[in-house]
Amino acid sequence: MIYYLTTEKHSYTLRAWIEHYADTLLGRVRVLPYERCRGSFEKGTFIFGDVERLTPRMTRRASRIWKRLRAAGCRTLTHPARSLRRYDLQKALSNDFRVFRPHEIPSDLRFPVFLRGENDHNGARTGLLADEASLRAARKRFPRKLVVEFLDTRDGDGVFRKYSAVRVGDEVIARHVFFSRNWMIKEPDLLDEHLLQEEAAYCEKNPHEAVLRRIFDLAGVEYGRIDYTMSGGRVQVWEINTNHYLVCEVNAGEKQSFWKRTTWQRRSGDAFNAALLGLDLAAPGSRVRLGFPGRSSPQSRFVV
Repeated sequence: MIYYLTTEKHSYTLRAWIEHYADTLLGRVRVLPYERCRGSFEKGTFIFGDVERLTPRMTRRASRIWKRLRAAGCRTLTHPARSLRRYDLQKALSNDFRVFRPHEIPSDLRFPVFLRGENDHNGARTGLLADEASLRAARKRFPRKLVVEFLDTRDGDGVFRKYSAVRVGDEVIARHVFFSRNWMIKEPDLLDEHLLQEEAAYCEKNPHEAVLRRIFDLAGVEYGRIDYTMSGGRVQVWEINTNHYLVCEVNAGEKQSFWKRTTWQRRSGDAFNAALLGLDLAAPGSRVRLGFPGRSSPQSRFVV
């Protein structure tokens, strides 16, 4: 059995994927909210997801559960306290842009900059801020947000790229490339044939796998999605999301930006499913008892 631990509010991610696209995972993968994590469980592999959203109190409790699972002989992925969150990962890397907490802003800050949250996945909270005056005004609205230097990675045609790859245990799988003329990319805005073929080649060749694996290892993340771009031939990491959303990439009805990419997205999705099922190594029958305080009941432990 494979258990995916996540905050209850954000348990829709893997659950939606299983419901819409991964029948092979039914009965083999259970989405287990941290808030319901108590009672007796069949031994298996436990993936600690959504760790960046855990409060300090939940992190301490999740760490105790990790320790109990390991003592019971279960496999565990991504330590809830030792893995690097967005800010600490940025400080550990050698990106061509810098990230600062509000009290750290240096005199040589390189404008333009933007503000974003330290632990959420809402993207930039501001547009590009061109100078100190606009930064001061923005910080009055968002006093606790990170200050991020903007890195212009447009090609000669003005196209930005956001690459994404997922790690599942020992596997690193190229997931997609989004193309846009906007610097903040949430969806693939450009669907020119040569760009689609570039994305297909990326998913097939997985050209940055070795570098991404080292970054995942540095972050201590064994399950998650890394979002990045390229600049000067070097990987530039935006973040690692330990509770990434998958279903929108292959099951979007009539949405043109997705059905045009179906072939390689399904192939990538199948590789993700196979890697996840490959984590199910425990012999059935033996059980482990957990005690994460919350509003648990024997009838409502799982979302899936």
